[in-house]
Amino acid sequence: MSDRIVSSRPIFLITAAVVVLVAGGIGFVVGTTGQNRGTAMAVFGVPLFEMSPATMALFGMALTTGVLILLFGLVSYASRFDNERAS
Repeated sequence: MSDRIVSSRPIFLITAAVVVLVAGGIGFVVGTTGQNRGTAMAVFGVPLFEMSPATMALFGMALTTGVLILLFGLVSYASRFDNERAS
């Protein structure tokens, strides 16, 4: 049996890129079909930007990227402890 270690990072990066692109597509559709065109989107009471297809797509992509960075960072942090026990 081989002791070769295969990294799963490329798989995670490809999956993350696909998820971010899908989030952008969904944001674009939401911005296109939204009934509140021309009104500002407010997060926690703070108006951020006017709702349009492009801004909704960018917002969806930015939010998804932030969440994925947080999740992958937590997984990387937790995997350090797993590698220390396996050695």
